[in-house]
Amino acid sequence: YGCPSPLFGLLLSLLSHLLHTNARKGLSEKALEYSKLCELLIPHKDIFKKYVVGLILCYIKALSEGMSPITKKKLMPSIYALLDVCSDFETRQINAMIDVPSKTLFAPVFKSYQKFYQYHGQA
Repeated sequence: YGCPSPLFGLLLSLLSHLLHTNARKGLSEKALEYSKLCELLIPHKDIFKKYVVGLILCYIKALSEGMSPITKKKLMPSIYALLDVCSDFETRQINAMIDVPSKTLFAPVFKSYQKFYQYHGQA
């Protein structure tokens, strides 16, 4: 785990690229590959959880600046995987770092993560 900073610099660059890609330029395929990368972080959440905050904040910033519904839908699996890496501390940290309008935009995303994706320990 000697390279989390370059790894997350790369993930941030890829996310920025996805946010500026339209559906005609292969958004679906790129978003799928990005979600696969994000899912690879889940088994290593203890190491990478503090770095994921920056990626989620970038997504929230893009939401507040205006994101197409198609892009939002395609990035949802990636955001769910990133939220799965976060502990309660990182979730509270994200909540403290965003402004009220951004909280309003991100709240439905987080609620859908809790409802459909987050593991609650029940079979």
